[in-house]
Amino acid sequence: MADSDEAAVLALWNRSVRFDRLTPELLEEKIHEDPHCGRELVLVAEEQQRLTGFIAGTLRPHAEGVIGFVKLIAVDPQHRRQRLGSRLLEALELELKQKDCRLVRVFESAPNYLLPGLDPRYTETVSFFERRGYERFGETSNMEVDLHGRSFDTSAEEAKLREQGFEIRRAMMGDKDDVLALLRQHWAAWIPEVERTLLNYPISLHLAWHNHQVVAFSAYDGNNHNTGWFGPMGTAPAQRGSGLGGILLKRCLEDIKAQGHRLAIIPWIGPYRFYAHHCGANIARVFWRYRKNFDNHIR
Repeated sequence: MADSDEAAVLALWNRSVRFDRLTPELLEEKIHEDPHCGRELVLVAEEQQRLTGFIAGTLRPHAEGVIGFVKLIAVDPQHRRQRLGSRLLEALELELKQKDCRLVRVFESAPNYLLPGLDPRYTETVSFFERRGYERFGETSNMEVDLHGRSFDTSAEEAKLREQGFEIRRAMMGDKDDVLALLRQHWAAWIPEVERTLLNYPISLHLAWHNHQVVAFSAYDGNNHNTGWFGPMGTAPAQRGSGLGGILLKRCLEDIKAQGHRLAIIPWIGPYRFYAHHCGANIARVFWRYRKNFDNHIR
C-alpha cells in the first residue's frame, strides 16, 4: 500500500464495515504505528484505478515461533463474490509463510489491534474465513460502561487507603522503571500498551504504591487511542482484595468521561463480575477467535 492509497483505504473500510468505523488517526495507529506491519503485509486491489479491496497483516514474536495476523480486511460491497477477498488473503498468507510464520489468527493482534476477534454479526466474513480453513478455537467479549451523568469520584476510598500506607496517583514519566518492574513480574505481554500510555498527555495511567513499590495499575488509551478504550489493569497478588482495583478503574473512567466519551469500552474481558460490580459494565459485544495452522493446510 502506498501512502497515496490511505484515503481510499479509509473510505473503503468505512463503507464496507458496519460496526467498526475507522478515523484517519486510527488507521495510522493500526498500520504505521505497528512496527511489524511492513508495507509488504499491506496489500490492495484495484480495478480501473479504483481501490476495491485491501488486507493488512502483521507479525508477533512468540515463544513457540512467529505468529501472523490478518489485522484488517475489507472488500468493496460492489465487488464481493468475485474471489477478490480470497486472492488478497492468499497473497498475505504467502508473505507470512515466507517470514517463517506457521500459524495465523484473525484480528486479535495485541498489543496493537482494532478488535479482539471476529464479531459474528459479520456473518459473511465468518463464512469467508471458515471456508478458507480457519477454525474457531474460542471467544471473548467486550463490556461497555455508560458514563453519562455518573461520578467516579474515589477521594473517600483513597483517604482510607492512605491510612494503610497506600499512595494512589496518576503516573509520571519518571515512574517507568517501577511500572516495568511490576509488569515484567506478572504481565510482560502488556508492556507495550502500558508504555504507550506514558506518551499520552495527560499520561493515561494510574498507579498504586505501597512501601515505595508499584503494586497496582490501571490504564486507558494504550490501544485504539481516544475511543474510550480501557485497560489493561492489574493488582499484584499480595494486594488483591484491598480495593485498589476498583479505585484505579474509576480513575480511568473519570478521565475517559472528561474526554467527552459517553461510553467506555473494556475489551477482551476476563473478570466480568469485577467490572459489573464496580462500574455497572455490561457485555456489549462477543467475538469469535479464529486461527489457521499452515502445517495442516499444505497446498
